Order: sequence, then structure tokens, then C-alpha cells
Amino acid sequence: MGVGFTPQSLLQQQVSSLQDYTPALMDGGTDGVHDARIATRRIRELLPLTAEWHQADVVEDLYQRFRAVGRALGKVRDADVRILLLKRLEPRISTAAPFLVRVRQQQERRRLKLMRKLIKQLEHEGFPELMHEAVSGRRVSSSWLRGSGRRWQQQLQAILRERAQSATEAVRHATGVYFPHRVHSARIAIKKLRYALEIAEATGSLIAAEAIPDLKKAQDVLGDLHDRQDLVEQLADAVLPGDGAEQLDLVRRILEAEIHDFHARYLSRRSRVLAVADSSNQLKDARRLATPWIIAAGALACSSGLVVAQSSWRRWA
Repeated sequence: MGVGFTPQSLLQQQVSSLQDYTPALMDGGTDGVHDARIATRRIRELLPLTAEWHQADVVEDLYQRFRAVGRALGKVRDADVRILLLKRLEPRISTAAPFLVRVRQQQERRRLKLMRKLIKQLEHEGFPELMHEAVSGRRVSSSWLRGSGRRWQQQLQAILRERAQSATEAVRHATGVYFPHRVHSARIAIKKLRYALEIAEATGSLIAAEAIPDLKKAQDVLGDLHDRQDLVEQLADAVLPGDGAEQLDLVRRILEAEIHDFHARYLSRRSRVLAVADSSNQLKDARRLATPWIIAAGALACSSGLVVAQSSWRRWA
């Protein structure tokens, strides 16, 4: 299948990236928060596959600590997205601009509080030490790593099937009618399946170069939808004087129209998501995802597996 990365080497790369993002994160930069959040997500995806380098209890402890950091990062990131959406709405709805400015200022004050809490949590967790612990596993010989008995490959295959089944169930449960919570659950399930496929491709365990973009596009559409739904719910709690109710109704109607449009875009991609999930769920060999658009990639993978894996990882990182 060619030589790819191992989960441990991918983990080391993600931790290194997270270390690079830390100065911008501690300065409260929006890009730093966003990049750090993605890195912590990928670290959590990789940790369960590193049992050959870490003890099981160490993996669980690291997972929970990175999860706590990720949640705190997520709260700040959600505030950043709301602020950005409000800024974009201000010139579009000139009659409601004063209202939107007041709401944005409320969100900016809330964001500052969340950022302070995040920094205190990172300091409490000993963030530099946490990153070091994630990559300080046991040393093993390279010849043993290349052996056919690598448990992480079997574990990755099981994860792929589990994630595929969860994605299928979540997408079908969401139906074609818009249910905010069901659609959000589908988005999370699609994202987790995508992460598992990206790890499989980066490690040279699977060729999924055509399937991953389909999942990412659907996930992005649902992300844009969720951002607007979240803002609609936040606006319901806005405390405004004067004619704020009328302006609020106007903004809400515009956001709901955009939500409707994004939901329609998602539905147009739903069949492709289900096809990828179905193929992943029925894998009998973790080396290839048996979908029509990938079959021809098998020969290329055998001769240039490292190139395939590195290309995938550059996109993933």
C-alpha cells in the first residue's frame, strides 16, 4: 500500500502546529482561536489510535483534557462567527444597522469574557505541558511499527465503520424537513466520518481522495446553516430599547431565508454523503474504499502511497 504516516507521527505534527498557534491564541486573535480549535479536534481524533505509544489511561486523560480545551475554544469561536455575521449584515440592512451594532457590541463584550476564561483555563491546565505529554509516548522500533500486526489499523477500520453508521443514521434521522437539532447532529456525524477518512488516507490505509471533499462540502454548508441558526437564537435574548422588536423581526426573517437556502444546498448533497458512508460502513479491507470513483486509484496507491498520504496530510493539516 506504500508508506504513509502513523497516527503518532500525525499527532506530533498536529501538536507542533498547535504550539505554533499558541502565541496568536493567547493574544486573543480570531485566527489563532480557529486554528487551535481545529488542531485540538484532530488531536482528539488521533489519540485513541496511539495505544501502542501511550497507556490506555493516559490516552483517556489526554483526550478529556484536550476536549475541555476544545470546548472552551469552541465558545470563543462561536462568538467570533456571530460577530462576523453581524458585521456582514450591518451594510446589507441599513435600516437595522443601529440595532445590529448594539447586538454586535453585546457579543463583543461576551467574547472578551469568554476569552479571559479560556486563557485562565489554558494556564490552569498547563497548556505547554499538556502538549508535551501528548507526544511523549514510549519509544518503539521502526521495524515493529512496519509490522503487519499494528493494532491501530484494525482500530481505525472499526472507527470508520462506526462513524459511517452514525453518519448514515444521523442523516436519515434528519429527514428532508428542517429540524435544527437533527441537522446539527448530522453535521457532527459527517465531520467525524470525514476526520476518520482523512486519517486513513494520510496513513496510507485507504484511498479516499474523492470521497473526502464530498463530506467537507456538506459539512461546510451545514456549518453555515448552523451559524445562522445560532445567531437567530442569540437574537431572541438581545435586550434592546425602542423599536428593536421590529428591527429584530427583519433581521430574523433574512437569516431564516438564508437558512432555508443552505438547507436546500445540503439536501442536494445528501445522496453523495450517504454513498460515502455506505461504502465506508461495508469495508472488508481497510486499504481501499470501494466506491466507483476510487477503484482506479488502487494501482497508483501501490506505486506512490507516500505521495498520496503526504498530499492528504497537507490538506488535513
